[in-house]
Amino acid sequence: MQSMSRILFLIYVFIFILLPNILIGQEAEFLDGKIINAKNEIPIPFATIRIKNKGKGMISNSDGGVKIPYEFQKNGDTLVISSIGYLSKEIPLSNLHSEQVNFIRLTEKVEMLDEVILIDAEKTKRRSAKEIVRLAMEKIPKNYPFTPFSYVGYYRDYQIKEGKYLNLNEAIMEVFDPGFDIIDLKGTRIRIYQYKKNSDFPIDTVAIKPYDYINRSKIISNATLAGQGGNEYTILRLHDAIRNYNINTYDFVNRLDVDLVKNHRFRLFPETFVDSTPLYAIKISKTYEGYKVAGKIYISKDDFEIYKIEYAVYGKRKPRSYQKIIQPNSSSSRTKEKNLGELLYEIIIEYQSVKEIMYPNYISFNNSFEVQLPPKFIPVAVKINHERKRFELTFNNIPLLKDAIKKSNYRLWYQEVKLKIDSIAVKKNNVLLYPENKKLVFAPKRIQSLSKISSKGVAIEVKNVRDISGNVVHEQESVSYNQFREFFVQELKPNTTNISDTLFMIKTRPIFKNQPTIAPKNLSDYWMNTPLKN
Repeated sequence: MQSMSRILFLIYVFIFILLPNILIGQEAEFLDGKIINAKNEIPIPFATIRIKNKGKGMISNSDGGVKIPYEFQKNGDTLVISSIGYLSKEIPLSNLHSEQVNFIRLTEKVEMLDEVILIDAEKTKRRSAKEIVRLAMEKIPKNYPFTPFSYVGYYRDYQIKEGKYLNLNEAIMEVFDPGFDIIDLKGTRIRIYQYKKNSDFPIDTVAIKPYDYINRSKIISNATLAGQGGNEYTILRLHDAIRNYNINTYDFVNRLDVDLVKNHRFRLFPETFVDSTPLYAIKISKTYEGYKVAGKIYISKDDFEIYKIEYAVYGKRKPRSYQKIIQPNSSSSRTKEKNLGELLYEIIIEYQSVKEIMYPNYISFNNSFEVQLPPKFIPVAVKINHERKRFELTFNNIPLLKDAIKKSNYRLWYQEVKLKIDSIAVKKNNVLLYPENKKLVFAPKRIQSLSKISSKGVAIEVKNVRDISGNVVHEQESVSYNQFREFFVQELKPNTTNISDTLFMIKTRPIFKNQPTIAPKNLSDYWMNTPLKN
């Protein structure tokens, strides 16, 4: 017994002393952070987070959330965080804690402009907003890469309903771009390193179905989404109007270099900054047959490089009640545009400057869609009761008596002859319809043949009948969701030229369905910035 007690004691020692050390190592895989405004603590979406001197990094989520691998903390690395309109900030990873969400505060750049430099207005030509945008269009061939390059990044698509993530798919992939003089859909190739369907978030089988404009079971209200034969990621790339500046992309940007200036109104906002680069901030607006556009474009003052475009289109319908359509606590501009109507889609694109050439940083494409749910209250069967001389209509739930006994709520046909209803009775979920002209249906000479065909030749139209739960017969509910597709660059490779011709993504096949994958030896250098759960 003493020997057994000693063994049990040693087991307890292992459980209470050694096991916690193992668990701590497992829990510290990522450091969780949230980028927020130092003044009002509102989350900062799409901030750029880089590991100093390593060329690796991530973009914060719409709610400011970000994950950083614990490995970088062990290496003693430092984060460099930047966002348009804010002072850049460096934070040693040793300052962050693995057991909690670390709030990282950025200070608005405008708060630091205490020293005002006066410039003689007569010596400086003041350009209009439209002229600035036009110059930016003209300088695209100079400011963007027309030679091959590549970048590794984090792709995801998901839906949001009532502020909750659904159907989250994630991937790490490398994009090989031949340069802006080559049509993107034809020339760009993608190699998938890793992909997964994230089972930690709910799966909504209704929202995940394909768009269906024939039966209208899943549609984008007042708009359509053209995939041009591509999968989720090619659809996303198509909506990068800067990369596809000389082809038609989406309404009302259309062909960026020609139609943006022609189709929109522009107004200058106070200038802002990214790092130390001064930027024009220009409002984009348009009204067309009930549609409204609200957006911004950020252009460098020195070389007229386009750093960022925010572009949202709102539809004709006003929402019945205003709801935030993205993650809670987001500071995205679309949560502020309460009077523009129903959001149809929003595209946010940002580029980064590397050796005076602008390369992709991230793209976020969000469109709203509606799903028609099956009716909750429907008739499921009808039969002829010859013995009792009546038609019996069966519902999937108990009908409300005062609705069910109204003759005007039914139309009854037998073999294409309309019958008048004499009386109605209700028995649980069965409505019993007694016709006036019983001989037409229940004459003795017909009973034998009718008993064989049962309800054949009977048609009953039902309307305005509710069940005891208040559901109206045949009425379908429409549920609103938002679909997101996003790509965040983690490492840029400006001079990629030679690549092998094997194992590229099949563009016509869904990303998460039997795609070829090839994981490089340094796969651990990249990671999935899975959203933080609420």
